[in-house]
Amino acid sequence: MRRLPPLTQLRAFEAAARHESLSRAAEELNVAHPALSRQIKDLEAWLGCTLFTRHNRGLSLTDAGRAYRDAAVAAFDLIEGATGLLRAAPPLAGRSRLILSVEPSFAQRWLIPRLGDFRSRHPEVEVVVDATRVAADFRKGGADLGIRYGSGPWPGLQAQLLSVVVNFPVCAPALAIRLPADPARLLQGDLLLEETDMPWHAWFRAAGVAVTAPLRGTRFFDAGNAIDSALAGQGVALGDTILAADDVAAGRLVRPYPQTAIYDAYHLVAPAPHFRRPPVKAFVDWVMATMQAFQAERADP
Repeated sequence: MRRLPPLTQLRAFEAAARHESLSRAAEELNVAHPALSRQIKDLEAWLGCTLFTRHNRGLSLTDAGRAYRDAAVAAFDLIEGATGLLRAAPPLAGRSRLILSVEPSFAQRWLIPRLGDFRSRHPEVEVVVDATRVAADFRKGGADLGIRYGSGPWPGLQAQLLSVVVNFPVCAPALAIRLPADPARLLQGDLLLEETDMPWHAWFRAAGVAVTAPLRGTRFFDAGNAIDSALAGQGVALGDTILAADDVAAGRLVRPYPQTAIYDAYHLVAPAPHFRRPPVKAFVDWVMATMQAFQAERADP
């Protein structure tokens, strides 16, 4: 069995080492600067050696870091080349290809369970789902269409609102009966946190709770993983009307508090000409109609 480091941490190191800049690496990978720094520190702990020397003006590679950078860059170049060849292969005869770059949590918890309906309606379209947190490089043919969480900006791209996201805490039913009635008491326990605490802060404001100290709990880089942890009864996660709605409707998760907060939204993004391509237009029409029907069904999640 191969003994490899976590891929997310390795990608963070490779980008930072290649740029010799955390800021440029964070921009390339579309992650927050503190999260990238934490991933690299976790990799150093996993390896048991120091890869960067940190100083006031930034950081520089150690001898071990330079050697590991050369190996990582070569490995990623090889994978990128092989991936490009496969993705550039012509679709099956009589079919067109649609490459979707999608946030992993959105792909796992909302899109993939419903994608069969699109395929049955459009058998002429060969769908490729690239579930990644890294923004697609449309200039290199990395995708035909992206689905991204946030409000941009996305320079050079057209953005179409897919859905506003309404947040609320969720947990397993067995845990809900043990939670305090006062939402302020949540601050005294361990929460299931994401990369940024801002959505939780927005919800606490909506609940009339002042947050005066850093939130405590287990942190996940992917919102879907936080919800998975809540499903396992490990704590309270911040769910929403997209990622947690199916589990709430099925009774696998419950909402222990009634307050909600709007923090951000999902958008369809691509260069403007892409939206005129037949497979992209077919998918956009389908996903907008499917989301509208889903929201009508889950109007009171």
